[in-house]
Amino acid sequence: MNHHIPIMKDEVVDLLDIKSKGIYMDCTIGFGGHSLNILNKLDSKGYLIGMDLDPYALKESKKKLKKHNNFSLHNQSYSAFPQILEKMGIEKVDGFLFDLGISSHQVDSEHRGFSYMKDSPLDMRFNNDDDNQLTAKDIINTISLERLVFAFKEYTNLKNPRFIARKLIEYRKTRKINSTFDLRNAIKSIINSDSYKVLSQIFQAIRIIVNNEIDTIKKTLTYTLDYLKIGGRIAIISFHSVEDRIVKHFFKNQTIYKNNSYEIEYQNLNKKLKIITKKPVYETKTKNSRSRSAKLRVAERIL
Repeated sequence: MNHHIPIMKDEVVDLLDIKSKGIYMDCTIGFGGHSLNILNKLDSKGYLIGMDLDPYALKESKKKLKKHNNFSLHNQSYSAFPQILEKMGIEKVDGFLFDLGISSHQVDSEHRGFSYMKDSPLDMRFNNDDDNQLTAKDIINTISLERLVFAFKEYTNLKNPRFIARKLIEYRKTRKINSTFDLRNAIKSIINSDSYKVLSQIFQAIRIIVNNEIDTIKKTLTYTLDYLKIGGRIAIISFHSVEDRIVKHFFKNQTIYKNNSYEIEYQNLNKKLKIITKKPVYETKTKNSRSRSAKLRVAERIL
């Protein structure tokens, strides 16, 4: 079964400038499409390390890559890549790949609760076997007004984020939001519409909170410079303007800014990247509307 077609797979491999004996990390391996392309460019001395929070995706990627024996797979968040490299005794790699999107398979899997199109438990965790992580149901029924307003302002283009956040908090006082349709009906009652545009933005914002996506990519980017060889490259596919802005600034001046401001959260003046993609590369071949917002940026470490 073809669960997921990797986007910009040729562009990714070309721009990573794969060295046949290199070591590469696919930090969001998913169903292994990009990794297969990378492995096909490696010889027996090259090596690929794949990571994903989704145990099912890892099982599928293992099947896809089975003709190769120079790879290992790890069921962890990509922010844990330094620990994996240290355990493997690897000091630096030749390239990193991060695909920050979720697959159509994940969106369409009812038990995951990502989609407002299916009535399912409100979960939204990338690894829904992790009992230590709060679900979307836990969060939407307890989150503070200010935190919800912040998320809607930062992660959506809603015209009235505070109004919607306040009304959601009021709504949950009278009935618990347990399922995707509960949340959809709550939003519908607030905006007097079943607008897919509004629903998709609110569901995405809540998913970002559940998985702590923005803080995770920020933290992970700060690690990459210490583990990337000079001449090595980082390729990142993002789907959200907030993520893309973080990547853009990090590649440009190795700086991470706090939220939407220019207050510096992190800066590395000792290492330097050269931008390979002066403008982001866009997906042009896909028939999947979910992939049309994808942007690929690539940089090379030069210092």
